[in-house]
Amino acid sequence: MTIDKQHYVLCSHCDLVVELPDIMVGYKAICPRCNATLVKNNSEMKFRAAMYAVCSLIMIVVAYGFIFIDIRLVGNFIGISILDIPKTLFFDKYSYISALFILFVLLFPILNLLITTILCSKLPLTKYRKRDLLIVYEKFQHWCMPEIFLVGILVSFVKLMSYGTIGVTSAFFAFCLFVFFYIKSLVIFSPEIIWNEIHRNNFSADTLKAGKTGISQNLKLCNCCQAILPVNYKKCPRCKQKSKIRNCDKIQWTIALLVTSLILYIPANLFGIMITVVFGSPSTSTIIDGVIYMWQSGDVPVALVIFIASVVIPILKIISLSWLCYFALAVKQKNKRNCLKMKKLYTAVEFIGKWSMIDIFVVSVICSLVRNQQMMGVYPDIGVTFFASVVIITMIASQKFDPRLIWDRPQNKKIGQ
Repeated sequence: MTIDKQHYVLCSHCDLVVELPDIMVGYKAICPRCNATLVKNNSEMKFRAAMYAVCSLIMIVVAYGFIFIDIRLVGNFIGISILDIPKTLFFDKYSYISALFILFVLLFPILNLLITTILCSKLPLTKYRKRDLLIVYEKFQHWCMPEIFLVGILVSFVKLMSYGTIGVTSAFFAFCLFVFFYIKSLVIFSPEIIWNEIHRNNFSADTLKAGKTGISQNLKLCNCCQAILPVNYKKCPRCKQKSKIRNCDKIQWTIALLVTSLILYIPANLFGIMITVVFGSPSTSTIIDGVIYMWQSGDVPVALVIFIASVVIPILKIISLSWLCYFALAVKQKNKRNCLKMKKLYTAVEFIGKWSMIDIFVVSVICSLVRNQQMMGVYPDIGVTFFASVVIITMIASQKFDPRLIWDRPQNKKIGQ
């Protein structure tokens, strides 16, 4: 069916040209081929997203500025603020983990909240300034992890209770509210609305046909701003980023990254992630040791959370991405049912990937809080660096993979190359 140039989108998951109907407030448009979300129509998007972003920023000032967790350890009172965690890791010579904490928990979320507030406000921004802010937002959004850190704090409480009496302050509840408002702002904010204010999303001079793929109509999708471009465009006119019809070479990147993460996964499990020193006597614990300790202590749900997040998810992600690469490259006869299964697998991999950082955040909290120089202390060990690298590399691998290759026929892959 021929549709108007202003009322269609090109699905980023399966490359299908889709006609957009009138979408009621609170509803979203779904791709009829792969069931991916195409467009959301949120009521008063700018006002609500800005409101939640501002509330989140206010809460984070309270949460970061004061002690938010304390522990009574062998008669001594020890309290830390969120900012004390990366500082402690840095002085323990784990600047890599400290930098990851600063970026994923502190810097990137605050930066994206500020960008959301600015873009949704009535500030007189030029389209070039909006473009730059949106590019930064899109690049950093995948790496924001305040909600994962919050879960890591809750998991660490179970371990900390074996050392002493745990207490939380108003700053902890402020951080909980920060995460709540942050997620609300993230869900409501629609970057595509801001992109369409800069320029319409269609740069094709031809009339398009719904129900057919973009590649069959000599079209490609900008990976940055989701604009629809003719295949001969080297750069997207809207966001000025380079664009390819297919990222076939990124399968090789994905495979290389998966091999790297698999190699690093071995020392991540063999070496300890924490060193506990009691009266000068050190003992090292690995990820599996932590799971066994929680299980034997009767904290079965927490043991399962750590085991799934730190052992099962990394392995499943490596296996799943390897299977996706095989399906995209080697399977010649593809039907919709199998492609849908692969698409669901890819969506699951994208969603669960960063949750393996829970163990890193648990170690960070415990090592920052349990410090009584005369009696006992907990310190990070080399295994935490290997494990963090596994999580980061597998996340990059999933981002490198182009899900449209799941649906492409062999001849389309040759065009993309």
